Amino acid sequence: MHPTVSIAPKKIGMASTSSGIKKAKTTAQVRFNAEERAELKKLSAMLPPTPKSTDPSQVVFQAATYIQQLVATVQARVNNGTLPKEALDALPPAFAKVRKSSKKQRRSVEKKR
Repeated sequence: MHPTVSIAPKKIGMASTSSGIKKAKTTAQVRFNAEERAELKKLSAMLPPTPKSTDPSQVVFQAATYIQQLVATVQARVNNGTLPKEALDALPPAFAKVRKSSKKQRRSVEKKR
């Protein structure tokens, strides 16, 4: 006879030998000089109030995410007409390109039919 397989939910709080959860690898500690630490501190102070991390890679990641959010906001306001197109000139060249929405393209295709 074959053993029967019982399908039951896992019990919460019980330790399992093979949980399948992998721990994140920690990166090697990087030593920064005083100037780099001061720059990281300034960068951290400029970020919006969130749970601040002391990990330098997290600070840089949060800063990059915040910059992307700000650029998206400026681009959206230019597209809506609430900001002049000259506002895009203040953005770095990599972000200055306005992405056209797909709605306008669909409407023009529908009108042609």
